[in-house]
Amino acid sequence: MVKVETSGSRPPLSSPTADADLSDQAIGALIAQHRPGWSLAQPFYNSPRIFERDVQKIFLKEWLFVDHASRIPRPGDYFLFAIAGESLIIVRDQDGQIHALFNVCRHRGSRVCLQASGSAKALVCPYHAWSYGLDGRLLGAQAMGPDFDRTQYGLRRGSIRLVEGLIFLCLSEEPPNAESSFQTWERYLRPHGLASAKIAHRILWRIKANWKLVMENYRECYHCGPAHPEYTATMAHAAPESTGSALLAQKYDQLLKSWTERAKALGSMTEHSSEAKDRLYAWKPGERDLPVGCSRIPIKEGFLTQSPDGQPVAPLMGDYRAYDGGLTSGRLDPVNFFTASCDHAVLPRFTPIDAVTTEVEMIWLVRADAVENVDYQLDRLTWLWQVTTDQDSKIVEDNQAGVNSRAYVPGPYAEVEGGPRRFTLSYLRRLAGD
Repeated sequence: MVKVETSGSRPPLSSPTADADLSDQAIGALIAQHRPGWSLAQPFYNSPRIFERDVQKIFLKEWLFVDHASRIPRPGDYFLFAIAGESLIIVRDQDGQIHALFNVCRHRGSRVCLQASGSAKALVCPYHAWSYGLDGRLLGAQAMGPDFDRTQYGLRRGSIRLVEGLIFLCLSEEPPNAESSFQTWERYLRPHGLASAKIAHRILWRIKANWKLVMENYRECYHCGPAHPEYTATMAHAAPESTGSALLAQKYDQLLKSWTERAKALGSMTEHSSEAKDRLYAWKPGERDLPVGCSRIPIKEGFLTQSPDGQPVAPLMGDYRAYDGGLTSGRLDPVNFFTASCDHAVLPRFTPIDAVTTEVEMIWLVRADAVENVDYQLDRLTWLWQVTTDQDSKIVEDNQAGVNSRAYVPGPYAEVEGGPRRFTLSYLRRLAGD
């Protein structure tokens, strides 16, 4: 039903802020004018100038999930990863260590690796044949003269941190100290055995929307009821979070209590390790630890895993010897997440491309010895997050189209939208930081 205004004053149509007018001072004013608990002003969602500031203040400074280590299992295996206009060579060396090397030759700046992935004994620039070791050291540079010091011309590098098989990258020369946050992730991931898992499948979406709209959508379930019937039918938390119903919330709390008792009896983790709201609201860029949250919750009464019928989709992983019907999930600001059932895990990767384009990739993991079409079927394994991300892609693109309108003005978040509320606040603090 369309609601028609019959009385009262309407807000005037806004004029989209001209990007040329967005000086640092103007962006600072937009940050200062933000109303907590409301969505962001239009330029935050479509301005190339603000996007460039996002890149400088966030994506060149923070820890970002890249991929799973099983993508490069052998020495010499590599793949290219693009972020913030840069190309990184993610490569495993002869000692098994993983490196992130800028794909820029130290001679005259040519790309060193031209293929998206491959395997090599050394990295050789195709322009003038400068060669580099798998750890980035310069090995050969012919005709450079007797005074040339090869030790000064290795490939520049980013920082790498492995978290139970998950590869994290930071391009800052002084990465933020996220060690306690990573340790929290490791504690929740370890029972799932992800360090020894393998990639079963991956799907890439290129969404025509700003990365912040993608993040706001991913961090709330207010839209789950109207937009995700499959997810709502699978996950017990979705109905109360979609409606704000006190009765449904009470029923979910009862399920959570009974599931916790059953899971504990099986020896499973049932803790919630999430930043307190006052801690999250008080956090400022430059502090030692980043806001992090991990939890275990029930899927749905009678469901063993996230599948159409709740029945297993793959062999049990890690330390699990029985299905406890729970889901493990984690968040590490600004764009890092994971979800893991007892028999598979899903690793989402969110990578901004430009002011109105975001790349979303879902990576499914299973036990290393699981055999496709014998131990698991891809359609059952990928079902929930494939259909949900298909739906989210449409939702968020429609959101972007509306936000681009002259009629758009920020709106208030619902009480159940705590995720977007906290996200926008921490985002603005990052954007305003030094």
